[in-house]
Amino acid sequence: MVYQYCEKGNFEDFASGRVILHRTGYPNFPVRLAQEIFCRCLGHLDSAGRVCLYDPCCGGGYLLAVLGFLNPERIGRIVASDIDGEAVRLARENLSLLHRDGLERRMEQLDRLLRLHNKDSHREALESAVRLMDILAGSTHEIGYEVFQGDILSPHLSRDFQADLVFTDVPYGNLVEWRNQSGEEVNLLDQLLPVLKDRGVAAICSDKSQKFRSEHFQRVEKQAVGKRLVQIFKLDPAL
Repeated sequence: MVYQYCEKGNFEDFASGRVILHRTGYPNFPVRLAQEIFCRCLGHLDSAGRVCLYDPCCGGGYLLAVLGFLNPERIGRIVASDIDGEAVRLARENLSLLHRDGLERRMEQLDRLLRLHNKDSHREALESAVRLMDILAGSTHEIGYEVFQGDILSPHLSRDFQADLVFTDVPYGNLVEWRNQSGEEVNLLDQLLPVLKDRGVAAICSDKSQKFRSEHFQRVEKQAVGKRLVQIFKLDPAL
């Protein structure tokens, strides 16, 4: 199902801090670009069923929450992790919005703010929350989610899930090499091998200075979008 937001091109209900929570220091991701990349990734998957989506650098979970609302029939489960404990707590709050009880709590909070301050911003946020609730009410299933604190670069990261699709917006800045906490250089793509299904797909967004390659993956797409470099890789057991 392609939700009406995609058809109308209206993504204001997903503005950071409106309904989906925001904290200073956690970057957002352009909604239209996120949806385009997700759809491109689906085109490279062999299965047409609901996917397990994983973001190992989830930050506040904004990207995953947006994709969950926009693709309720294509996502079966969302898994999120980050090395930062505060990011994990915020991501857990945001992913709870994909369940009716979590979104209801957020609506109650917005209603209290509206009655207390009578601001247009709170009124508009509450109206957006109602529309997001309509998405949940119209979905045939509830997206499961798991959020945990962990370092994807750690050799000891072991989880009991297998993702069909990894989608992550990695840290920017002066980082050109990935190193674990011991200072050892680590291949990010190879770190995904234990959690990605055979012939699974990984979309990595980074700045243009960062290089990602692995003998286990085939790069199937590469595109520069502004300051971002979007690369899509497919795990190929034959490589």
